[in-house]
Amino acid sequence: MFRVLIFLVTLFLLALSITISMLNTSVIEIDLYLHKYSAPIPLFLFISFLIGSFLALLFFLSSYIRHKHEARGLRKILKVKEDEIDSLRKNPLRDDHE
Repeated sequence: MFRVLIFLVTLFLLALSITISMLNTSVIEIDLYLHKYSAPIPLFLFISFLIGSFLALLFFLSSYIRHKHEARGLRKILKVKEDEIDSLRKNPLRDDHE
């Protein structure tokens, strides 16, 4: 149910953005000191969306890689601890203090 709701919200936002971009087709000019770019507003909005998505993906990937590395280290420590517990279980109990 939640996935359907997310899908419907996404579909609504997509339709809204397409409608707004179709209504605002005027040309704007962006001056970046070295070069001036002139294009319709929806093109600049789409380019800024793509750049934002790419940056969000980079931040997500850096966090994902860091967590994968941490999980690998924790799995190694867990393996050592499990091996130690197994070796202690195999040793018979001795009563040496008599």
